[in-house]
Amino acid sequence: MVRFFRVGMLALMMVAVVGLTFGVNGASAKDTSAFRKVTKGSPSVEYVVSGKASVWEATYSFRVKDGSKTVSKGFGIASTGAPNWGDFKQVIKLPKSASALKKTLKVELYEESAKDGSEINKIVFPLKKGKFSGKNISFKDISIADPKVKYSFKGEAQVSKGVYHYVIGDGHDYVAVGSGKASADAPKWGKFSKSVSIPLSDVPVNGTLMLELYEKSPKDGQPIHGYLTPLDQLPWTK
Repeated sequence: MVRFFRVGMLALMMVAVVGLTFGVNGASAKDTSAFRKVTKGSPSVEYVVSGKASVWEATYSFRVKDGSKTVSKGFGIASTGAPNWGDFKQVIKLPKSASALKKTLKVELYEESAKDGSEINKIVFPLKKGKFSGKNISFKDISIADPKVKYSFKGEAQVSKGVYHYVIGDGHDYVAVGSGKASADAPKWGKFSKSVSIPLSDVPVNGTLMLELYEKSPKDGQPIHGYLTPLDQLPWTK
């Protein structure tokens, strides 16, 4: 199957073979005259849960569950403690796993008893974007922001004025476009690192996400010295 993966005005022909996509033109996961030593970090999904809590010493606990399996847990601090209502904003990061991208995950918010440390005043709601109407004596006004998938990559670049550009896509659509600055200008090699947040709703259900690094020609602004490499394979199965 032939696809065209555009980077600005540069068209790279893509060929999908056994679920992996490779660039016919330009380099694929190999050092070039502009990019080398490129590595990718392990992705994660980030949720931000906000609301109000009236809990002892302003401290609450949370747990994310995939059925009976706990995939994340921790605690947070509200802006004030009981009997007052304090604001809280909890960032929940789920490392790459078969559970992390599921739409059936649940969140448990609770506090620990001052008497014996047992879990009390628990409230359970779906881990997905939106407002949750449920409440109890300890939690209310809960909402979840649009979740993001976090990707990161780093390496060395030898580019004009130290500026590099990137696009991330699946061969059909872009999911992220941007630029960054290396620590040195060409002809020197400079180090760079980048973190990119992509809305979970924009991440394809299956297939390969590709990362394309390039620089723009000082003469006419055309993309040159492209570096193409797989960034992620979906769905996450481990």
